[in-house]
Amino acid sequence: MQTHDTNTQRKMLGETLQAYRKTKGISQEKLAEMLDVHRNYVGRIERGEQNITFDTLCGIAQTLGISLSELFVNAQL
Repeated sequence: MQTHDTNTQRKMLGETLQAYRKTKGISQEKLAEMLDVHRNYVGRIERGEQNITFDTLCGIAQTLGISLSELFVNAQL
């Protein structure tokens, strides 16, 4: 199993979330609206700058129609 520091893991997770969001044709603004968070928050998550809560992560996955396990596998976590 590969190990990464937490900054790298957040970045990998953020990039994966961004790819799913773009594949679904959802803007950062729209995703933020759907999650009731600020657009800048979504941007910080996607850049790996924001340590998000489990609840937020679950909300994003549900909104994008993916499972957490799929998300983690594709982020190589």
